Amino acid sequence: MKHFPKLFDNNNSLLQIVTDEKEINAWHTKRLKELSEKSQPLEWADIGIVFDDPYILLLRDLVRFPSGYWNGYLRLFSRANLNGGHGVVVLSEYEGKVMLLHQYRHATRQWHYEVPRGYGEPNIPAEENARKEVEEETGGSIDRLVSLGKFYNNTGFEGGSLSLFYAKLSSIGKPNKNEGIESFVWLTVKELEEWIANEKITDGFTIAAYTKAKLKGLI
Repeated sequence: MKHFPKLFDNNNSLLQIVTDEKEINAWHTKRLKELSEKSQPLEWADIGIVFDDPYILLLRDLVRFPSGYWNGYLRLFSRANLNGGHGVVVLSEYEGKVMLLHQYRHATRQWHYEVPRGYGEPNIPAEENARKEVEEETGGSIDRLVSLGKFYNNTGFEGGSLSLFYAKLSSIGKPNKNEGIESFVWLTVKELEEWIANEKITDGFTIAAYTKAKLKGLI
């Protein structure tokens, strides 16, 4: 709260974050009793930072709902986003075709078709992070980079935004297998749209970047 006061701003908020320590402690004691009686994990009553690693921070606030009901409510933040960095998503085009990565994702334990993206790094502008991600994942260089604006991936859980970009590549290298990338796929815009419609592309970041680039007349 001290370092990121805007994250706890209750102005114009329908869901009020409880910040008074005495009120939090009283709710916590009551909640512990309820969980104990139901033989449920006592950690469910924890308020504050409940998970912290070099990449993400998971926060559980005590929230007062309009009905008067109080409960814990989780929020996820990327550390880069909290410290002046930006997660980025880059729809990349080379020689008239859109590049997709055939990439294996640990979270889903599945292969996906996606555009390059990444958490970003602290205190690095979004444009620099976009160029860095494309270079690291594909060995490519960006000739032209256009901002497509902000994107919130999951407003029910993730507190930070990402920056979307359209990029025109001047060169391309090899897929970075350490990132889970097996190969590149090159599609026309029509083929890209067909893959989205037919659910061959299911990645939300890719669909968002395509939508913004299409509506802005870049592809």
